[in-house]
Amino acid sequence: MEQHALRSAELADYPFVEAIYLNSMGTMLKQLGCWDENYRRGAFHRAYRRSEASIITLAGRDIGWMQISERDFDINLAQIQILDPYCGKGIGTALIRDLMERAEQRSKSVSLSAVRANRAIDLYLRLGFKIINPDATPIIDMVYEPQLPN
Repeated sequence: MEQHALRSAELADYPFVEAIYLNSMGTMLKQLGCWDENYRRGAFHRAYRRSEASIITLAGRDIGWMQISERDFDINLAQIQILDPYCGKGIGTALIRDLMERAEQRSKSVSLSAVRANRAIDLYLRLGFKIINPDATPIIDMVYEPQLPN
């Protein structure tokens, strides 16, 4: 199996990244009855930080993207989205495990937010993330706290 890679996002990647985001969010938020494309497009425009974004590649093809913000006490996985044909192949799992390892080395937690209808929530739970407020909707916040040596 070919290995995925990350490259820094470039200005020309914006349409690709925005399209994946809108498609992914649209699918999930429509299930919850709260999709507003204009609102989501604006929210994406305000939150996207090219300096924090990476393009996920496989065999020279762009297959997804992620945005990571490192803060004082945590590393925030702001976005991770992979095109459907490449989901379920362990790529997202490997990327998140790498992020968790990086957080452990820096004695930080990993935080993320996910739409309640996101199928990746099960993955996050299996990897050790905890839901902060189980009653929150449509977005839930999750955190991974590494076991740090005493």
